[in-house]
Amino acid sequence: MKYGEILVCVAGATPQIITETIYALSTKDPPILLDEIFIITTKKGKDIIKDVLIEKGILNQLTEDYNMPPLKISDSSIITIKNADKEIDDIRNTEESEAAANTIIDFIRDITIKPNIRLHCSIAGGRKTMSFYLGTALQLFGRPQDRLYHVLVSPEFESNQEFFYPPKIPKKVKCKLENGSFKNISTAEARIELAELPFLRLRDKIELKEKTFKELINKSQNEIDMAIIQPEITVNLKKREIKIASIALTLPPVMLAIYSFFLKRKKNCEITDSCLLCHKCYVSINQLTEEPFIKELALIYGIIYEEDSLKVREFIKNYSKKYVAENLRSYISKINMKILQTVSDESVYQCCIINSIRKYGSTIYGIPIDRRKIKIN
Repeated sequence: MKYGEILVCVAGATPQIITETIYALSTKDPPILLDEIFIITTKKGKDIIKDVLIEKGILNQLTEDYNMPPLKISDSSIITIKNADKEIDDIRNTEESEAAANTIIDFIRDITIKPNIRLHCSIAGGRKTMSFYLGTALQLFGRPQDRLYHVLVSPEFESNQEFFYPPKIPKKVKCKLENGSFKNISTAEARIELAELPFLRLRDKIELKEKTFKELINKSQNEIDMAIIQPEITVNLKKREIKIASIALTLPPVMLAIYSFFLKRKKNCEITDSCLLCHKCYVSINQLTEEPFIKELALIYGIIYEEDSLKVREFIKNYSKKYVAENLRSYISKINMKILQTVSDESVYQCCIINSIRKYGSTIYGIPIDRRKIKIN
């Protein structure tokens, strides 16, 4: 797929980082020529960007020097951090820091909905908190095609108000050296390196519907904790035994068959991605009253009774559509209560129960645990 190339920068009082990033992207192999640019900044940063990059023509000069497609910065290109609908001048306290976090999260969440674009996110500018929030936002919502960068500039030219990128025709710029003295150095000596930063991609692994940055982080941590502490569930049907971690669980044959049926559906699910949030193997009560599902349930019941065909036929006869509809919810409730009595850890319990989810006007049932944790003998 050919993506639209989008640059996202956090910036403060040094707009040089924007042109340096654009230049660095254009020198990659193959070069990345941008279709659009977005800058997340403060009110003070917005004024400086407009003055320096737009009114003084630095951005146009860069694109002309290197024959790039023209890049226009409009009001919609600059996302200004707001606190209670008021643009902030700087990030000076906790409230303004939270406003920055939520602004960045909202922007990345919204823009990553578009499947045909690729984000190139630069964390080189702005306050360190802004860089942190942008990197975290990409961890939460970034897709496989999205990229995260830090721009490294020769120390003499870094944050130099006269240097924005190496112009085609070199010129000398007054630079401050490490010993505090000044020296005129040719821009031909400037080096700009684009360091690509690897990051964890949690999108589609964790269901993130929360609004604020804090809520998203708390939800993510809970989901990760849940994944890590998930126990192994081992089922031995002929022994009529279920173990959650090392704890044996005893269920009557019908309930054992029902619980094993849900485990088997999760274990055999064909979805290859993480199944922590996947509900493809969940089924409704109506689906469980259909004959193919009753026969599959009966097969497990028969295995428990050493494949006694008489018992299987008896099971199918008893589990008429009406019987299942009337009794299955009750059995599920009893199974979950038995697990609660056996497993003391609330987090483990939540992984192992037969869970119910309201979806598309009906209730569907399944077991939340990752299928890799299930072993059926």
